[in-house]
Amino acid sequence: MSYTQFAEFNIGTGAMSTRPPDPSALLAFVKKYPDGQMVKDAYGRLSGFYGRQGSKEDATKFFEGYTARFPQEVGATTGWVARIILDKEPLDKGIDLAKKAIELAQGRAVMMGWQNLGRLYLLKGDKDKAVEAADQIMKIVSAPIPSGTTEAIPMGGGPGGPGAGAPGAAQLYIDAGKPEKALAAYGPEFVKQNAKSGPMLSRYAQFWVLQGTNLDSALAAAKTVTELTPTAYGAFNTVAAIYQKMKNYGEALKAAEKALVLAPAQPAQIKEGIQRTIETIKAAAAEKK
Repeated sequence: MSYTQFAEFNIGTGAMSTRPPDPSALLAFVKKYPDGQMVKDAYGRLSGFYGRQGSKEDATKFFEGYTARFPQEVGATTGWVARIILDKEPLDKGIDLAKKAIELAQGRAVMMGWQNLGRLYLLKGDKDKAVEAADQIMKIVSAPIPSGTTEAIPMGGGPGGPGAGAPGAAQLYIDAGKPEKALAAYGPEFVKQNAKSGPMLSRYAQFWVLQGTNLDSALAAAKTVTELTPTAYGAFNTVAAIYQKMKNYGEALKAAEKALVLAPAQPAQIKEGIQRTIETIKAAAAEKK
């Protein structure tokens, strides 16, 4: 690799870190060095940008070029799917791409493909198909890990982000109007199976507090996390959020104040956020009276 090519790549990635990001240098890079050693890295960074930003027209043009250049690159396909989900169109194209991503994905990474397919079906209004996609995720989650592989993916996550796996399936079930299936996929049984994993239980509690349901189980999970990591302010913050949802403002206030005590070394914005939570709880408690 030439120094010039390396330098141009760094200039392009640097421009992506500005506010607002500027993709033009990296677009020029992939055009100038279509067979360069860093071209896939450049495309990957551009995919992250166009998956969330830029005009729909520019994003479509980019992903058309990316998938044509690397038709077997699962990241090219999933990046385009993410953009279509963001734009909520064109859904039929997105469904075709999501199915292709499932075919291209290796191992349990296929879960994200099924999750995206389910989200597209929900956008299209086909809840039955979304449920079928969630069922496919749970089949993968429940399947035994083949002997000799190191690809151990817990129920609560997987390749493609924290929403993959059981939480992703549960969200699809909820959005498709099947809360009982969501609880079967990611409910109290999950807590039993992961009783000593603080990160897994934290994600579980945070998931259900956002839903506003299954709060007793979420609270039990969050309290377990405070026992496993008694100096972690985030665990007490989650407990406070759950008690808020339950309208138990006395216990919510205790948990939030404990979180503030445990957060002295955290950045100011975190402590300010906890303080705002405390004020919100106090206001809600006063209104309840």
